Amino acid sequence: MRVRAAYAVRRLPPRHASWRRLQTQDIAILEETSVPQPDLVVVDRGAGPGSGRLMPSEVITLLVEVVSKSSIDRDYGMKRALYAAGKVPAYLIIDPFYAGCLLLTKPEGTGDDADYQEELRVPFGSPVPLDVLGIELETGEFGTLPKFKRHRHP
Repeated sequence: MRVRAAYAVRRLPPRHASWRRLQTQDIAILEETSVPQPDLVVVDRGAGPGSGRLMPSEVITLLVEVVSKSSIDRDYGMKRALYAAGKVPAYLIIDPFYAGCLLLTKPEGTGDDADYQEELRVPFGSPVPLDVLGIELETGEFGTLPKFKRHRHP
């Protein structure tokens, strides 16, 4: 699964005039004790601290999670609420079991009641419009995991 996750997050261009991507970056969310580590963090170029392991959620443009057997509930549940509470503008879930992506935007609320107000489901093979970055993410080469029984999400 790690190979698939790495491939999926590498599909976002590494260099763009106005933003950069980071992997294995912990996220600091105001008033939350959890420090999640998404598969991919996208921030405006020059935003965030110059050093350290914590990236403040206020400077993040997009977070990406690639679902695995052990992360299904965290990616669709706990992390969805955490990222919305942190006011992260866009949260993209790449799900090889569902063979699609879920783009969440317009975060509202606080704590456990926080959630995204808009959801866009896109099957693999169709582009995901990442308006926050001004690009479309091509998903035609994303792999699926057909041997695993589909879960209850999304």
